[in-house]
Amino acid sequence: MIRAGLSRTLSTVPDLDVSQEAPDLASLDPSRPPTVLVLDLDDRERGRIAEGFWSRLPPLASTVVLCPPNNPVNLPAALRYGVRALLTRESATTELLIAVEAARHGGVHISTSLLTDVFPESRVTPHLATREVEALRWLVQGLTHGQIGRRMGLSEATVNTYVKRIRAKLGVGNKADLTRRAIELGYIPPHPRQ
Repeated sequence: MIRAGLSRTLSTVPDLDVSQEAPDLASLDPSRPPTVLVLDLDDRERGRIAEGFWSRLPPLASTVVLCPPNNPVNLPAALRYGVRALLTRESATTELLIAVEAARHGGVHISTSLLTDVFPESRVTPHLATREVEALRWLVQGLTHGQIGRRMGLSEATVNTYVKRIRAKLGVGNKADLTRRAIELGYIPPHPRQ
């Protein structure tokens, strides 16, 4: 039923012929290799995928993968074997069509809902203003808000506001987490322990 729906949807793409429908890769007719392969992975299939799975993809096919939400495939491994697009099974039809077009023309499309699952480091790095970074550096050195204010020529209330904004932007509550996160993001250099 899902294959039939995908087939109907894909048949609306100009200059794209749906040449095969198959329940799995082994059932594809090797004498008619696809130029674009739409591969729907359900939860059962997802559990069985090992890196070697991707090597069984038709070598010249640009592959679009539909995977269960919050359970993405190993994209770096998949990309090495021709996967050009990754969507969730719940993606809108328009996104599927965009992904197919991207794959057909050599592009790559990854659903934004999967980006942080696939590439956790792609989460947006919080941007701190120059004065916030300066206040942060004094804070992690152990200065009080009053001392920071005097060094920066600000009132203690302004420093309090800076620190609240910094904590909100970095998503931390206490000074230890603030220091750790600031080091992770490169706002302050790590200091060797003595």
